[in-house]
Amino acid sequence: MKALLAFIVLLLSLSALITSSFSIVIISPNIVKILSYAQVGNNIYSSPLWSNGTATVIHNTTYELVVGSSYSYTVQEVNFSNYYNFNYSTKYSYLSGVQAGAIILGGNVDLKKPANQQPYVLIYSVTSGQLLVKTPNTKLRIVLNNLPISVSGFLSIQFSNVNGNLTVVYISLNGNISRLVYITPIPWSEVKYAGWFQNYGLSYIYYITLGKFAESQPMIAGETYLSPDIVSSPTWKLGVAKIINITPNYETVEGLVSGSYVIQFYNMSRLNYLILTVNFTYYNGSNVGIELLGSNLNLTKPDLSQKVYALLYSVNNGELQVKLPNSAFKIINNTLPVIRGGLLNIVFLNNNNNISLYEIINGSRTYYLNITTPIPWSNISYIGWRTDNGISRIFFVSPNFIIGLQSLLTFEFLGNNGTTVPNQEFYIYIGDNLSSLQLYYKGYTNSDGQFSLPLPIIFPSSTSYEYVRIVWINSSTNITLIIPLIKGGSNFYIPANIISVEEKSMDVNINYYTLFLFIVLAFLLGAYIFTKGKRF
Repeated sequence: MKALLAFIVLLLSLSALITSSFSIVIISPNIVKILSYAQVGNNIYSSPLWSNGTATVIHNTTYELVVGSSYSYTVQEVNFSNYYNFNYSTKYSYLSGVQAGAIILGGNVDLKKPANQQPYVLIYSVTSGQLLVKTPNTKLRIVLNNLPISVSGFLSIQFSNVNGNLTVVYISLNGNISRLVYITPIPWSEVKYAGWFQNYGLSYIYYITLGKFAESQPMIAGETYLSPDIVSSPTWKLGVAKIINITPNYETVEGLVSGSYVIQFYNMSRLNYLILTVNFTYYNGSNVGIELLGSNLNLTKPDLSQKVYALLYSVNNGELQVKLPNSAFKIINNTLPVIRGGLLNIVFLNNNNNISLYEIINGSRTYYLNITTPIPWSNISYIGWRTDNGISRIFFVSPNFIIGLQSLLTFEFLGNNGTTVPNQEFYIYIGDNLSSLQLYYKGYTNSDGQFSLPLPIIFPSSTSYEYVRIVWINSSTNITLIIPLIKGGSNFYIPANIISVEEKSMDVNINYYTLFLFIVLAFLLGAYIFTKGKRF
């Protein structure tokens, strides 16, 4: 009995010595879906429908044998007029021939003619790793090289509508993903057919179903679309400021009177957000910086004397100023960063038809602001640079495209008994560099242990990821979401397993007094058992 009592005391001591807990974080919506698949009409996958064209097709129950001649193909008719994205998928085995791969045909297609004689053609050759394009005014030509190559496997391509043009967002071949964001000269509205290209030789094309590729490139759930940013360029020519020097790389602009500007016309009404990029050097001037101006602007007069809407980020003063048609410029925030030169990215959001200055990115620094202004989003027609009464140098920046969307992140916190934890404090950090994430939000879960908040758009300077880290205060769980982004102008290789999660779910506490007690009790128990054994 004494041995049993000692053993119980030992167990109690051990339980006091080490305490562990676990927590579960439930993230929704499901972040491993790139698109909402409620509409399946924008998915094209190899099936018996791939029967039109100049190639000879021999059907079987699970595949078809495609026998090619010169620039031949087998395709199905498609209609993407109601979509901004579509996904192409096929499983294949290439046996012989000059080239083979995915093909898109557009325009007034004649299915009796070879591919190189059609009006609009896009071909991705899985045998040469090339992307080829043809328009009515050009021959079939190579536009990209060094793409993935394989004689067999699973091929998936995502296309998007960018300013009315067919755009290749990414190509995934057997898990080898190439980020392209290549904008072709083929009009989105002209796309008529999609299928398989076979320039001589043979290939097996296997039938697949939608379920085979419903989970494709991981992104935040929700419709993902491309939106161009507006960049400093030679198109900034309108306005009362004078260009006093121009080279192939920059122009020097002088404001002869206060309120001078150099801008371009741009229709913002079709966008939900706008990223404006400028590379500049500030020399002098009272209120100089990025400016948005209203639709009824008189381009021969300075902004001060006009009855227009205007928004100005004065880089030399760190001020956000707004102007209504019947009033002068008014400072609504004077705590913005003062920047005298370099590459600057400004993110504007359409917040219920009001312009919100959402982010300022300068070099490695990102400033999260979300300042909503009284300026109507739909009224702005001009964007550019305000020189005021000074001189600035504007360096030309190449056009760039990104994929992104402000998405709603919803999460739920469960305790170690599986029930939700209300009023659980948490911090959220975001950024494009794991070593320098910035605090974005502090809050508490609601009575159901849940919380929702919008994720901002991240415009990465050097990486193709956005990181979101949720830290649960006084808890054992931290979780980091890695969300891929696309930044145009470069090719990124992104591994197939993009979304990764870090969890620390074990909380270990050691009480040294209890440890000493445990050692003493263990010694006494051992001595008791040994002494009792000696008696017998």
